[in-house]
Amino acid sequence: MRPIILKKAVIRTVTLCLSIFLPLISVLALGIGIVSDAPQPTYKTVSVEPFADTDGITSPFPMPAIEQPVFPDRTCTLTDYGAVANATVKNTQPIADAIADCSSQGGGHVVIPKGTWLTGAVHLEDNIDLHLDPDAVLSFSTEPDDYLPVVLSRYEGVDVYNYSPLVYAYGKNNIAITGTGRLAGNGNTWKGLGSLVVTHALYAMGDQGIPVQDRVFSSPDRMLRPAFVEFVRCGSVLLQDFTIESGPMWTLHPTYSHDIVVRNVSVLTDGQNNDGLDIDSSRNVLVENSSFDTHDDAIALKSGKARDGLTENFPTENVVIRNTTVENGHAGIAIGSEIAGGVRNVFAYGLRMHGSQYGVRLKALETERVNAGGLWFRDIRMDKVLFSAIQMTMHYGPDQAEGEPTGVPDFSDIHFSNMISPHARENSIDLDALENSPIRNVTVEDSDIGSGSGVFLKNVDGITLKSVAIRSTDTFPYTIVNGRNVSIDRPACPTASRICASISGSATENVSLISANAAMMKKKTLIGADVPSDQISY
Repeated sequence: MRPIILKKAVIRTVTLCLSIFLPLISVLALGIGIVSDAPQPTYKTVSVEPFADTDGITSPFPMPAIEQPVFPDRTCTLTDYGAVANATVKNTQPIADAIADCSSQGGGHVVIPKGTWLTGAVHLEDNIDLHLDPDAVLSFSTEPDDYLPVVLSRYEGVDVYNYSPLVYAYGKNNIAITGTGRLAGNGNTWKGLGSLVVTHALYAMGDQGIPVQDRVFSSPDRMLRPAFVEFVRCGSVLLQDFTIESGPMWTLHPTYSHDIVVRNVSVLTDGQNNDGLDIDSSRNVLVENSSFDTHDDAIALKSGKARDGLTENFPTENVVIRNTTVENGHAGIAIGSEIAGGVRNVFAYGLRMHGSQYGVRLKALETERVNAGGLWFRDIRMDKVLFSAIQMTMHYGPDQAEGEPTGVPDFSDIHFSNMISPHARENSIDLDALENSPIRNVTVEDSDIGSGSGVFLKNVDGITLKSVAIRSTDTFPYTIVNGRNVSIDRPACPTASRICASISGSATENVSLISANAAMMKKKTLIGADVPSDQISY
């Protein structure tokens, strides 16, 4: 028995080493000019103009066409490679064989027929569309060993070699998952795996600049739950028509990638950290006509954590999100907290949210240099928001801090219009920044937002509310602390309210409460002793 055990150990060690170093060898070979004589694959795409047929809606920033993949008319059906549809036979190898064969012929559609097909990790190749027929279910194994050897991944903004995502691609072009079948991740079985201790060990590696090839998490006592679908450094990606449910970690996770279309996808998750879609250091992205029921952030925009993210410095940019529904999300749209590379040029409109804790949320740690700006949100309707319809906070997650501070957050140039939310339990609009890094240049227009506590603005500069109905049920509608250049047009002041606005903070400057009844507004404004009286106008 001993020689057999030794042989298996050697094989696993060799496989692990190859998985770590082959990508590095490939990059070095390209860098010194070693080029293979093998013919390079031919890719075909179609240019999708995001605003070609949108009834006059145009992007507020220059939005390039997105290159959507086009696949050869070739079909490789799973049953032709020895696959068996039942709950016990793993089809990992037949799926890999079908993908390899189809790719070697120039690409095409790897078809998962009707039935339930058990598998381990699925790795896509160039020019491959993983197509799920109606009533097809690709059900993923719950045994962690089925996701070894490790692959290069990104976990909560830090690069790492970890267990493979359930569906994975690295450095591939023209790839897709399509069809009306289902991907079932069986995520409940992963809940007990991984821990905050292991997560913080990775954070420390990123903060200390430990080389990525030395960040290897490949054993049950040292593992991080993998993402469900993760494409790293890929181009021309299409995710369309399928349902995906119950994965180990983040559900759809394009990372360092470009030209991505997510269309008519249904995401159903209920586990720990089961974000629906995490767009991570990626650009030129269109998300449309999809639905998310996640019990965590539905759509999140990321770009790396702390020093690791600053080193890569790869922003998420040029993102359009439209005509999509959110049920039971933590936030309908979340920007942060891992955004060291920046988030810019985002336009979200035509969304419906029900039962979320937050509608639109920007979040950052006090001690991390991150930036988000050039963001537009319009025509968003929210029902039963638990906390705030709009929230921006620079005091998020102190338990996630690791290592020395990298700076302070920067949120600026953020615009909202036609935001409808009948009632939020706490603040309708909650902007809470740092005194040395105020939230800057925010506009909210033509909106109707009800809440318990109204508008809260702390450490802000350049805030405009115009034609915004604020209905506060249990306190005065407006609280401003250290607000500079704040303009509120026609503040909502219920007749029965003794106080309409509370203004405090020695940094307060140029606050304008534009009211048809200036005398009444002045009477109902409570001004702190530290506020210069000449800085408030009515």
